[in-house]
Amino acid sequence: MDYYLLLKFGHIIGFMLLGGGLLAVWVSEFQAYRTVDMKEFADASRYTARFYDSLVIPGAILVGTTGFFLVLELGVGFFEAPWVVAMWGLFVFEFIEGNTITRIQFLRTLRRSRKALEGGNELTEDVRQDARSLPGQIAHFLDLPMVVVIVYCGTLRPESWSVVFSAIGIALVVTAFLVVFVPRLARYTR
Repeated sequence: MDYYLLLKFGHIIGFMLLGGGLLAVWVSEFQAYRTVDMKEFADASRYTARFYDSLVIPGAILVGTTGFFLVLELGVGFFEAPWVVAMWGLFVFEFIEGNTITRIQFLRTLRRSRKALEGGNELTEDVRQDARSLPGQIAHFLDLPMVVVIVYCGTLRPESWSVVFSAIGIALVVTAFLVVFVPRLARYTR
């Protein structure tokens, strides 16, 4: 079997796990924003943790491992092409952010929702806001746009830094839009 094709297959499977996990986390978080029921809020928090640990983390490990060996196999160098630097740079940034800010956020939400559920508390906006922080919301909504930029760089391989930075800029604008409007939209569609 061809080593390159095996690495490419592993990379695609890793992105399927990573992307599918991030979408599942996004849907469960949307449900948490949308619900007015404390049990449903706690369940959504639990699903977020499960999807993250069972799909996102293994997918990220597979993508990172196969990506490292693909760069070596292709001989493109880690610092020679803007698309490669953007891919691994954004991947490392997202991996660190995902295992610090995002993990702290969803564990905090899970812990606070369980405590409120056990205490028989109603789900109020104060309880909801206490379980979430603005940095956590930004980190959560940043994940999908940045993964799209990583996939964009790997697929279209832009050779210009201006194109890479434009893609990152668009992702940041999309993130800001999501942070501002998704919680409001979720509450509006209850």
